[in-house]
Amino acid sequence: METPDKIVKKTRPFFLNYFAKLANDLNTLTAAPVACSLTDVELMNGLDDLETLIEKDRSVAYVREDGLNSGDVHLIFDVSTSIALTGLMMMMGEAVIQAQVKTRDYNEEFQEGFNEVSNQVVGAMNDLVEKKMTEGGHLFLERTTHCEFGNMPPTLVDGVTYLVATAEITVASFPVEICHWVLSRGFAEALLKVEVPGTPEEMAASAAKAAATAAPPPPEPPPAPKVAEAPPPPVAVTADKEPKDDAAGAGMATPEDLAKISTGGVVFSNSDGLPAPDEPGSVRVVVTEPPFSLKEEEQIISAINAMREEGHRNIGVDRNGKLIRVISQSDLRQVMGPFFGTKAMGPRDKAICTLPLGKLNQTQQLIRVSLGGTINQAADLLTEFNLRALPVVSNQGVLRGFVTVHAVLNYFRKKKRA
Repeated sequence: METPDKIVKKTRPFFLNYFAKLANDLNTLTAAPVACSLTDVELMNGLDDLETLIEKDRSVAYVREDGLNSGDVHLIFDVSTSIALTGLMMMMGEAVIQAQVKTRDYNEEFQEGFNEVSNQVVGAMNDLVEKKMTEGGHLFLERTTHCEFGNMPPTLVDGVTYLVATAEITVASFPVEICHWVLSRGFAEALLKVEVPGTPEEMAASAAKAAATAAPPPPEPPPAPKVAEAPPPPVAVTADKEPKDDAAGAGMATPEDLAKISTGGVVFSNSDGLPAPDEPGSVRVVVTEPPFSLKEEEQIISAINAMREEGHRNIGVDRNGKLIRVISQSDLRQVMGPFFGTKAMGPRDKAICTLPLGKLNQTQQLIRVSLGGTINQAADLLTEFNLRALPVVSNQGVLRGFVTVHAVLNYFRKKKRA
């Protein structure tokens, strides 16, 4: 086991290379000079140590490694830096940005913009991750949050050892601020090819995993008899994927269509759990995005073309007619990199485009609401899981559309005015 000092010394070249690339990418994003200077690399363990990273308001992005499931990364930006980068990206006037930076007024617009900045930051790291983790590592941005002083992100886990890289970021003429990249022990080891010392519990778990890997696999048990699959509950949290059927492919039904149930002009059937069109508070009222799904064996390029040419923001992934996952535009931007589409496709892009959709977001938690659900249920799920869109499914697990956070907000605004 190497000492912490040796680990820090070995990992510094990677971070120096990364921050040089990141500065160039952020410069392109904001059309303004950006400098990123590595100041420290250290090991931290326990929330008491990690609390020092949130000594004032921060913008935090949670990034998960998908493919090897080796761990995660937290990007912890000072609010002033995220405001400056976001404001320049959105081409706001410098005087306006300066006022926002001075008051640290971090509103919803800047939070939304920070998500795009985080995509750029993750994309710059992915270019290096894919070279070092050739066996399948790739980073996916899961969520961004605003953490006030003393409020730790719930995704930082006590008892886990983290490798923390600290950098000073200078954006144009705005004040220099400190930002942190927090790599979990498992991801740091897989990426940087070093053995990171951990707690006794972590070391014991690593030893047990290594022993299990070295042991011969047990004989496969005989296949279990197939049983009928029970229908999903009205509101569920499960693995995510998009089903596709004739009704889903036909587009969204209007209230007039729904009123024709008794006359045969049916798009949704009663067996799907569809409430009456005029039922107050039905989630159907706020389903504003039509259902669209692709089979899990279809290539990633099919999803890219559907989003580019047909304007789909969210695509379900279908397995045997049922939704198992949702792929968003943000997911594909992270996979393909921030500059995809602005230059000729290289070997890496072509290889990714031919992968099946089922390879994306394999550990993603699917949050969904049934057609029999209510607007309040949809609003609660969108808020609790920090989602932009929520899939709506039938009782058989078939995708019927998407509820967006904007549709829910508009509904409650109109209700309040009424």
